[in-house]
Amino acid sequence: MASLTCRDVVFLSKVWQGAVLLVIVKSDDVEVVKRVGRQLDALELLPGVFLSWSPREKAERAVDAVKRGVVRRWEEAGEGPALEVAVLELTEEQFKAVRPLARAVIERVGSALLEEMGRLLEKMRSGKTTRDLTGWYRDLARRYERLVNASIALDVEPTIMGKLRERWKEVTLEAGRALRR
Repeated sequence: MASLTCRDVVFLSKVWQGAVLLVIVKSDDVEVVKRVGRQLDALELLPGVFLSWSPREKAERAVDAVKRGVVRRWEEAGEGPALEVAVLELTEEQFKAVRPLARAVIERVGSALLEEMGRLLEKMRSGKTTRDLTGWYRDLARRYERLVNASIALDVEPTIMGKLRERWKEVTLEAGRALRR
C-alpha cells in the first residue's frame, strides 16, 4: 500500500466530490413540473428550477418518464402540455454560486415546517386524536426527511436545522403517546 504525502492529501481534498445537477423544467402544466420534482432527490429553488443530488441517470429516467406521460396525453387526447427540460451538471464554482439560494430555501421551508410542527404538537396534546392527525404526522415526517436529506446532500446547515431536530424529537415523542390511544 502506497503512503500519501501531504501534497497528495491536499490535492485530493480539492477534488469536487459531489455531482450536483440543476434541472430546469418549463411547462404550461404545473403538475408536470411538480411530477419531475417528486421523482428526483431535489430542492426546488424557484418554480421549475431544481437543485438535485440524484445521480444523472436517475434524473434522466425521471425526465424520460414525465416525457412519456406527456406524449401519451398528446396521443390520447390530441392535445397536452408543452414541456421543455434541461439537466445540467454543475461545476464546483457553479454550485458555490447557487448554494446561497439553496440555503435560503432550506431556511424558508424549515421555518414553515417548524411552525407546522408546533401546530401539530398543539393538536396532539389537546387529546383529540383522529386519523387526520396520523396522516398529517406522516406527511410532515416525509417533508422533514426530504429537507434533512437536502441539507446533508448539499452540505448546507442553517441554524433552523438544529431547532427543527429538537422540535421533531418532541413531535415524535408526542405522536408515540397520542397516536397509540
